[in-house]
Amino acid sequence: FFLGCGAQICRKSPMVYIAIVGKGDVLIYEAKLPGPSSGKVPPENQLQFIVHQALDSLDHKTWSGTSMYLKQVDTFNKMPVSAFVTAGHIKFMLLHSSSLEENAIKQFFYEVYRLYIKVAMNPFYLKNTPITSSAFNDRVRTSARNFFMR
Repeated sequence: FFLGCGAQICRKSPMVYIAIVGKGDVLIYEAKLPGPSSGKVPPENQLQFIVHQALDSLDHKTWSGTSMYLKQVDTFNKMPVSAFVTAGHIKFMLLHSSSLEENAIKQFFYEVYRLYIKVAMNPFYLKNTPITSSAFNDRVRTSARNFFMR
C-alpha cells in the first residue's frame, strides 16, 4: 500500500525523526527532532510506518558490509532514511531532509549510540523495552540541535 499524504495535508516544517528499533523490530525509542526545513513532511501517524518499511532495505545492507553506519537505506517522498546498526543488532533509523550533511548524520548517530550504551548499561533498564528516560530524551534533542541546526 502507498504511504503518501493522502487526504491529510502534508505540511512544510523543520523535521528529523529518529527511531531506535530493538530485536524483533520492537520500537524502543522515537522522537521528532528539530532539523532543517525539509519540504513536505508526512503526518506524524505515518512516521513509524515509513521507518518500518525501511527495515527491509536495512536488513539487506546490514550483512553486506562491516560498518555500523549504513548511510541511506531507503527514501520516502524525497526524504532519505539513514541507518546505524549496533553490534547487538539495535537499529537507529533517521528520517530526514536531503539537505543534511552525511558527516553530521554520522556524528549524530555515534552520539546517540553513546547515549544508548549508557542507558543499556543501567542495571534497572530491561533490554528491548521502551526508553522512557527524560535525561536520554533531552540529550538526544540537544544532539540533534547541535548537529542539524548549524
